[in-house]
Amino acid sequence: MKLTRREWLQAMTGIGALGYAGGLSGLLRAASSTSLVTDRYFVFAYFSGGWDGLLALDPRDPDIFTPAEVANTGIQTGYGLLDLEDLLVPTSVDSMTFGPFIGNLATHAEKLVVLRGMAMSAVAHDPARKHALTGFMPAGTSARRSSVATLLASLLGGNEPIPNLAVGVDSFNLGLPLWASGLPAGDIDDLFKALTPVEVDLLDSQRDALEDFFAKQLERATTQIESSIYGNQVIARSLIEQDLAQHFDIDSSDATMVELRARYGIDSGEGGDGGKMALLASQALTQGVSRCVSIRVAEGLDSHQGFEWRVEHGANLTEGFNAIAALAEDLDQRPFGDTGDSWLDHTTICCFSEFGRGSMLNNAGGRDHSLINAMLLLGGGIAGGQVIGASTDTGMQAQAVNLQTGQLSTSGELLSYDHVARSLLSSVGVVDDVGDFRADPITAMLTEST
Repeated sequence: MKLTRREWLQAMTGIGALGYAGGLSGLLRAASSTSLVTDRYFVFAYFSGGWDGLLALDPRDPDIFTPAEVANTGIQTGYGLLDLEDLLVPTSVDSMTFGPFIGNLATHAEKLVVLRGMAMSAVAHDPARKHALTGFMPAGTSARRSSVATLLASLLGGNEPIPNLAVGVDSFNLGLPLWASGLPAGDIDDLFKALTPVEVDLLDSQRDALEDFFAKQLERATTQIESSIYGNQVIARSLIEQDLAQHFDIDSSDATMVELRARYGIDSGEGGDGGKMALLASQALTQGVSRCVSIRVAEGLDSHQGFEWRVEHGANLTEGFNAIAALAEDLDQRPFGDTGDSWLDHTTICCFSEFGRGSMLNNAGGRDHSLINAMLLLGGGIAGGQVIGASTDTGMQAQAVNLQTGQLSTSGELLSYDHVARSLLSSVGVVDDVGDFRADPITAMLTEST
């Protein structure tokens, strides 16, 4: 039987035991008062380690912010330490400029929304990462909300075999349906292996007996932990039978996969691990496997030392941004059914890192963690070609923003992950704060249709 995770778990355990805290029906009632945009998909692209805004998303003019002015500005660009000629990357969009390591993504400026001057609540990796993924500050190291991807999957992803896929990224589920939990994998090779049948020398009768055993254990389960353990056995078998692995066989000689490897720079080596992750995301969405995909597109950004910052940080950023550029181009070229739209028109891509890095170099020549951050979004529901918010020109501090206009305003609010999470729900038509983010959406970054 080729059933989705949702169908298996509802059939075997009953949806009541797997519902939202306070009842899944409460969540659905809150959402049912709105008109859901059911043809929207999501990619959450994580840049691991804390990125440096000065090198990409929030640069400064080196002719103005010179070493001689550091005492006045509190901003040490460090650009003179980089072996580069072009330090600022202009775009086709007025007033939108990037730092030297934005890569190919700069050519898509008209599709991008850049959020600058965001205020974070933690500079330790684990709680900051949980805040980014859930849109709510954790209690110590304990997540207090489900991942935003899990919440979106619970509303939109019931018909996909794997509604929520988390590759190289943590995923959390606190009281939402079990089928909406992120299916974890380390990379595309891990996912391919997990979805590939294992050659086991069993008679058909023996295999049937095992499956019958696990099905009966699932029926008798009295807790969500038991349901998860035995339910995953059944789910795994169902997913394998659907031959989903073929979409992630990155070493295949099939013409389509050969073309994809070229598009993402895999065979040339230019795409790196970020390119493989982006390819995975494209396949998961366009082949009907997943509704929400979280991927880690860049690593090695925790650059406290001089060599790490001067040599490795920028290169790792570029790999991640190039991967997102390739993903955007791929989705933009793929027709979304017979609608006349592209897959990019129906896919929201959210690029984030847990926090930013300081405006001053430390004594080791690197940069330490900072509460000031930036983000980048594009695709379906996003009104591209604009920068919302700004960090100050003295010390790069956060500034308040009018959420409706996107302009700086002393009576506005400091942007944070909470606003972004609420915005993503709003972009699919959810008016009520079903995720309990306790923040308003940034309507300025959303298209009028949302």
